[in-house]
Amino acid sequence: MGRTATGSALLRTSECWDLLETAAVGRLAVTGSDGMPDIFPVNFVPFEGAVYIRTAPDVKVVSITAHPFAAFEVDGESDEGWWSVVVRGAAALMRDEVEIERSGVGRLMTQSPRHKQHVLKVTATTVSGRRFAHREAIAPTAPRPVARVADEEPEPPEPPRSDRPDLIPSHPPRT
Repeated sequence: MGRTATGSALLRTSECWDLLETAAVGRLAVTGSDGMPDIFPVNFVPFEGAVYIRTAPDVKVVSITAHPFAAFEVDGESDEGWWSVVVRGAAALMRDEVEIERSGVGRLMTQSPRHKQHVLKVTATTVSGRRFAHREAIAPTAPRPVARVADEEPEPPEPPRSDRPDLIPSHPPRT
């Protein structure tokens, strides 16, 4: 586990898979029909280098059919600190009943009352994770007053919060 400049620790791939097995809910990120990312909370099962998800016939199935790449993220807390694991890869609708049975996803209890007859599989291309050590909560401190020279002009007052910010230029969506 190597430390990054921010003090977080990079996790080994095996640690990432171990942590995935401790979680029950993650987030599936797919490309929506408008080309923008969509994120869904899902119950899942990690199995042999992939993440299996039961789902109803909904936007997740449609999105993955049109854009077969997805990301899956889980985070949690342990004695060592907060952690986050991201799996990225190809996503597909599963039809192989033997593989579905072996993965255990068919026995997965979901939080939603909807019938979930479909199974999605995200086959990992990359798996990455970070751990962030627990830190004591630090109370915010008031800014220190700045000493001024008598001849200095006072700083202009901050604009009221009700003023709208300047618009950020943007481009129209691609069609």
